[in-house]
Parts: sequence; C-alpha cells; structure tokens
Amino acid sequence: MTKSGVQPDAYTCNTLIHGLCTTGQVGRALQLKNNMLKWNCRPDVVSCNVIIDTLCKGGLLDEALVLFSEMLHDFNVVSDVFAYNTLINGFGNSGRLKEAKRLFDEMVSRGISANVTTYTSLIHCHCLHGQQKEARRYFDEMMDRRISPDVVTFGVLIDSHCKDGMTEDAWGLFKLMDEINIQPNQITYNSMMDGLCLVGRLQDAVKLFDSMVDRGLKPTESNYSVLINGYCKKRKVDEAMRLFKKMGQNGLKPTTVSYSIVLAGLYRDGRVGTARNLFNEMLSFGLSPSIITYGIVLDGYCKNGKLEEAIELFESMEGTAGISANEYMYAIIIHALFRAGKLEDARKLFNEIPSKGVVPDVVTYSTMINGVLVYQMLEHMIFSFRDFL
Repeated sequence: MTKSGVQPDAYTCNTLIHGLCTTGQVGRALQLKNNMLKWNCRPDVVSCNVIIDTLCKGGLLDEALVLFSEMLHDFNVVSDVFAYNTLINGFGNSGRLKEAKRLFDEMVSRGISANVTTYTSLIHCHCLHGQQKEARRYFDEMMDRRISPDVVTFGVLIDSHCKDGMTEDAWGLFKLMDEINIQPNQITYNSMMDGLCLVGRLQDAVKLFDSMVDRGLKPTESNYSVLINGYCKKRKVDEAMRLFKKMGQNGLKPTTVSYSIVLAGLYRDGRVGTARNLFNEMLSFGLSPSIITYGIVLDGYCKNGKLEEAIELFESMEGTAGISANEYMYAIIIHALFRAGKLEDARKLFNEIPSKGVVPDVVTYSTMINGVLVYQMLEHMIFSFRDFL
C-alpha cells in the first residue's frame, strides 16, 4: 500500500495492530502505532486499547502505563472503561494494589463509570492477595451503587472465602445469588462444595451437589472430584469408589486428577491391591500419571510396607514415563529406607540428589537429619542394652 502511494487509514492500521497483538507481536504493533502519525492518521482508543491489553497480559505493566499516558496526553484520545479495566486487572493481579486503586480513583474522577468488570477485577486481585475485607468492601460498594454483580463476581468471592475457611460468609453469598436471581454455575457450586468439604461438612456438600443436578446443571468432572475427595478424607472409600464409577457411567471420563484422588484414598485406607489395579486401569486408558500421581503411589507403597515396589517404581519412572523424581519423592523413599533400617541406602540416595539436578529442600534435609538421629539413638540403645546384659 505504502509503496503504491496509498496511505493506510486508522481502520487499516487498527486491523493490523489487532492481528499483530493476537499473534504475540506486540513490538511490531507498537512500531506500526508510531508510524500512524506520518500517514496522517492518529492512534485512537481502539488501537491503544488492544496494545495496552496485550502488554498487560504479557506482564509489561509499566510499558502499558506509558502508552496509556501517551494516549491521554499526546494523542488526545478519550480513555474509556476498557483501558482502565485492563490496567486495574493487570496491576492488581501482579500485587501492585496501590496502583490499581489509584487507577480506579482516577477513572472515577474523570467521570468514567465503573462497571461489573471493574469491580470484579478489584475484588479478584484483593482476594488473590489475601485481603478479604477489602474485597468485600468493594463488593458492598458495587451493590450500593446498584451495579449488579454477575456469576463471575460471586464465584471469585465464594471461592476465596472457602479457601480461607470463611465458609459461613461464602454460604451467605451463595444464598444471596438466589435472592437476586443470579444462577450459580458448576464452577460456583464446585467452590462452595469444596469449602464445605474442607470444614468437614460432607453431607451438606452432597446435598448441594444434588440440588445442582435438580436445577438442570450437568455435573462436571471437577464437581465429582470434589465430592470424591471429601469421601476419601472421611475414610469413606467405598462411597468414593461408587461415585467415581458413577462419573464414568454418566459419560464423564475420569482424568488424572480424579484417579489421583481415589488412589490417595485407597492407599490411606491400606487397600494397596485395589490401588494397584486402579493405577494400571488408568494406564490402560491412555492417561499419563502426573508427578503428583507418582508421588501419591510412592507414598502409598512406602506407608503400607511395600518398599521394594516403591523403589522399583521410583527407578523406572524416568525411563517409562519421562518423569524425573523431585525433592518430595526423594524424601518419601529416604524416610522409608530409614524406617526399614537401611541407613546406608538412605545416605547413598541422598548423596545422589544433586547429580540428578534436584535441589534438596527443608523437608528432604529434615528427613535425612531425623533419620540419622533416630538410627544412631537406636544403635546406642542396642549397645547399652548389650553392655547391661
């Protein structure tokens, strides 16, 4: 176009900027934005917003703020709520809450009305950084301003409250959704069910699951997994297994996560044979165990006196599954070796950790120190007993 003497207009440039940002070429998008002036067209709110959004999502917050300032002062572009929402969300999620609040106050002072996205972003970032009271303050403020929260807003608060053990507060919000005719979705139900399970209210979580089904919402794999985990932690493994099978009967394929949850419950209950069969079933279905799954199986073997099987799996993991042992797995095996009285094997395994590219953490060191001390105490007691005899 330019070689032919045809000058691009704002629409053409905006289309290209959007395409470049979508494909991650934000540097070229910025270059194109800078060339717009020599083509007698100025960047507008559309072109600036797309680049600001891409910069924020890429963690380049200061660069986004510079462009936002240029937009206001150099290009005389009237900012809109989208640009502010993007910046507030970016700064808030990265922990720069003071700057997020400053942008919010600046937006209000410019006469730009906050919307549900603005408040949801503020609520989310405060929840993300453990500031529940401040998050609730913004929620109450939006209600006072008659800005109706949506299912995402409620979901953020409910999930955060549940994870912080504020189950009653979360339950109050869940009931409020009904009162203002906002239908919870499977994600909202999942958060609330998980919160109830965390405080031991398994039966209430089951009732909530049933009410979700009664409302016509089809349970997801995550919904089932939350309840299965709740049953396993209550040592109700048979109920967990029944629900696990029901999930498959209802057309949902269990994932590595759901298999891992059931495996942990089975090992906790000492049902090693059933767990072994389930692990093999997972492999036969083409599911690749994660590093968490392998950790559960190793821990289960060790705690149930199956040290040889644990070591065999530990040594074969990298070759068969391409998974390298982490510090947690080393700690599991080292602890089991000490319990079996195999001090030298534990020392040997501990000494090989650095050569595997693994950095021992405090748990690994503590396991080793505790094992050596206990082993030496036992030796001392045995020698003292022999001297006494």
